[in-house]
Amino acid sequence: MTDRKTLLSKITSEADRDISIPSLFDSESDRLSRFVLSEGPLRADFSKQAIDGAALDALLDLAAKCGLEEWRAKLFAGEKVNTSEDRAVLHMALRGVGGTPENQKEVAEMRRRMADYADRIRAEGKFKNIVHIGIGGSDLGPRLVADAFEASAEQSLTLRFAENVDGASVNDAIKGLDPAETLAVVVSKSFGTQETKMNGESVRDWLGDYGGSNMIAVTANRDRAVDFGIDPENIFDFWDWVGGRYSVWSAVGLSLQIAYGPDVFSDFLDGAKAMDLHFRDQPLQENLPVMMALTGIWNRNGLGYGSQAVIPYSRRLRKFSAFLQQLEMESNGKSATRDGDPSTLTCPVIWGDEGTNGQHAFFQWLHQGPSEGRYGGAPVDFVAVLKDHEDRPGHHQALLANCFAQSEALMLGKAESVVRKENADRSDIDALAPQKTFPGNRPSTTITLDELSPEALGHLIALYEHKTFVQGVIWNVNSFDQWGVELGKVLATTILDEMESGEAGSHDPSTTALMALYK
Repeated sequence: MTDRKTLLSKITSEADRDISIPSLFDSESDRLSRFVLSEGPLRADFSKQAIDGAALDALLDLAAKCGLEEWRAKLFAGEKVNTSEDRAVLHMALRGVGGTPENQKEVAEMRRRMADYADRIRAEGKFKNIVHIGIGGSDLGPRLVADAFEASAEQSLTLRFAENVDGASVNDAIKGLDPAETLAVVVSKSFGTQETKMNGESVRDWLGDYGGSNMIAVTANRDRAVDFGIDPENIFDFWDWVGGRYSVWSAVGLSLQIAYGPDVFSDFLDGAKAMDLHFRDQPLQENLPVMMALTGIWNRNGLGYGSQAVIPYSRRLRKFSAFLQQLEMESNGKSATRDGDPSTLTCPVIWGDEGTNGQHAFFQWLHQGPSEGRYGGAPVDFVAVLKDHEDRPGHHQALLANCFAQSEALMLGKAESVVRKENADRSDIDALAPQKTFPGNRPSTTITLDELSPEALGHLIALYEHKTFVQGVIWNVNSFDQWGVELGKVLATTILDEMESGEAGSHDPSTTALMALYK
């Protein structure tokens, strides 16, 4: 197989020419049909990317020569594509796709147990509140989904989250609640994560006499959960072939099932399953996750962009950018390949905020700011929901109008000649015109959901999961480990022990001085 660095250098060479996005709609009569793809309730319009037909052909050739189809087959077959940890990657099996018969049996049994438990808790009516305790993948996914479910599902129990080790997090989560009416769900794959353990202990103390009966655990380490004091009957398992940032589909989502009902959660899984099958079965040129990944490769490795903005024009998706920061940057933020060699440019910085808030903050930079990328600013993924779920049609129409206008404005810009004509009577026109000129030609993708249903949300999240996998294959990095998370955690444990004991260890002068400030 051709060396990936050589293949990626060809993409860089292919991108070494100016492409006018607006002119592509004139020169490519099939642009919309080729650059707009759909699956179920989700439609993605890539036509405003700075990619022409020749560039797309080069990107598809890159994917094929990097063995994407072979890697995709390995992923769904349950082979150990997480090479550094010698594990399979089977979050799709949680949705009913891929893996071995044994995997599917385990998943089916756990799904039945989760649904039965959720139904029982909802029917009994003992609990009015849930406090979900977790961090990282044990928090971001459930928190994003909980916000989104609010658009179309009825919440039966109050659901709060405690994630940060900052005491404000747990205080806010339990404020005003009655321990007798509160179920605490402690979610930790290892059941050793510092933040989750401390928050769990604090909530257990707050529960008092109810600590034994009102706490359940979701973990891959039963022994630690039992040592913590969780009744074995109240422990729900997930497996080492489920990465934390891919785990919302597992028992990690039990709080969601209890709050919103197993049927709603099942629809969420079914939406992701539909995207799994699309990714598995569709040819590369008609494949949504592949197209998402390839436009990202073009922007990163071809056009030299160092960041990617994701702007959901939906308050119910306000955590989506934060969710993707973990999904993509923890997965592909690597500087070494699977073979241990230095990598090429990999994952860009993922950032964003909900629209229209961002328009009054960083959109100035998106429209007129410089960048290391060829056309300035940063590529943008706009995410919009077509149906109004808030019974405020005027608000929703204005929201969508802003979304569609921003993508058009980024592409078209505003020429200096137009500015000069509009301000011909200004004596300072020579100074003013450059300031009011918009260069345009700034790339974006617009993703629309017919509605913010659980099924559509499943489509959306699975789309980005598979995009992340495709980019990892092309960059030749392991998208399923996270060694960069570990070092700081180890040092934090050491420093905490020293702060508690009062015995200072050996540190650099700056860290030693910071610890002395606390003392």
